[in-house]
This record gives sequence, structure tokens and C-alpha cells, in this order.
Amino acid sequence: MISKRLLQLRNELRCTKKELLKNLPLNYSTYANYESGIREPNSETLQTIAKFYNVSIDFIIGATDNRKRIDDILPITNTEYDHICDYRSLDDHGKYVIDFLMKAESERVNPSVSAAPTKNGKKSTEERIPMQVFNQRASAGLGNYLDEYSDEDFEIHSFLADSTTKAADFAVRLKGDSMEPRYKDDDIVCVKSVPRIDPEQVGIFIYEGEAYCKRLKIDRRKGEIYLESLNKHYAPLLIDQPDQLRTVGLVLGVATE
Repeated sequence: MISKRLLQLRNELRCTKKELLKNLPLNYSTYANYESGIREPNSETLQTIAKFYNVSIDFIIGATDNRKRIDDILPITNTEYDHICDYRSLDDHGKYVIDFLMKAESERVNPSVSAAPTKNGKKSTEERIPMQVFNQRASAGLGNYLDEYSDEDFEIHSFLADSTTKAADFAVRLKGDSMEPRYKDDDIVCVKSVPRIDPEQVGIFIYEGEAYCKRLKIDRRKGEIYLESLNKHYAPLLIDQPDQLRTVGLVLGVATE
């Protein structure tokens, strides 16, 4: 599409490439390759060509039929244009992450402008923290999610900034009722990444490829380790292969969205 648009624009001026390049600071063979489609101009060259023809870059690349340049409305630097190109190359998850971070940073530097109104009509100035939330899936195991960070592994959420969220490294969405009444199904808990926790503390564990949110119990007399549910309807899980038990982190509490 770029080559077709460049040829269209030059033909509208009714000039040859040599005549055109007397006013456009580009090498003849390079520009000829652009028109023939052998090469494509980089972002800086696109801006130069767009300014020369007084059209938008989007028009040249075929993204729109609107010739009006964005920098006629709002000045844009080469770096900003590169950011736009990078953003457009992202998938939906990537765009969601960037949108979230942009909104969070905008609210941080412009709290009086971007804060959402409360029920009484006043602006909310509550500090919020963006955090990765991992989905706990027993069939796959949490360990893979924390190690690999693929698009399906986590979401970015905004939480109220309190002592719990500020101390956390990430969050985990729980599944099931085994930790009731303290933690309920679909709760998002804040987790501090640590290699081990003390007995009686609640943590996130990996055991034989499965993910667990449990309280650590140690029977020193018998020399046995258990992962215990707070819901008494569930029996403790005996860890008969301690070398297969991995502590992911300490559960600090439920995150407030």
C-alpha cells in the first residue's frame, strides 16, 4: 500500500522522481525502491515524506483515506510515533497492559484531573497500585505461571494502596472453598515472594506440579509436613516427598480493588 500511495501522490504533482527529489532530501535509488515496493521507509523517513506531501502517515501506509496529518492537530515526535507503531503491533493483552499502565501513571502525575468522582461528587485521591494477578489453576500448576509469564498467565489489576498491597510482590486468584472462612473462592490474595515461611503461616505452594494456598503445619514429633486447609471439611495434605515441595510466597491478605 505504501508504494501505491507514494506513486499516487507523485502523480498528483505531475513530476518525475528526479524532479521530486530536488525538493525531497532522499536518495534517488532509495525512493525508487519505496515506490516499487522493494523497501519500506522507516518512521523518520515516513514523517519526512508525509510532511513534504502534507498528508498523514496513516494515509501513506494505507491505514486511512483521511489525508489530514495528526501533527496538524497535535505535534508528535519521532519517538512518540515509534510508540504508536509499537502499540499497534501488540495483541489485545499487550494493549490492555499498556492502557492500564498509562492510566495509572496519568492518575499519579495528574491526580486532581484524572481521579474518579465519588458518590458525593468529590474527586477520589486514593492511591492505587498496579499489580500482576496470577490465576491459580490446579490442572496446570502455579509454578509454570510464575516462571514463564506468557499472555494467558496473568492480568494487571489496580488495587487500593494499603500496607498489604504495598508489601506484596504479586497477587493470586484463589479457586475453591478450602481456605474459608478467611479466604473465599475467587478472592485475590497478595503474596510476598519468599523461599520459605514459618509453621502456622499461610502460603502459596507447589507440590508435585499442583498449586495450593494452604497453612503450613509441621509435626516435629513425627517429622511430618502438612499443608492444612482452614476449612475443616478438608483433610490436611501430607507431604510425603518434601523435596517436591516448593514455597512460592507468603500470603499477606486479600487485596482491595
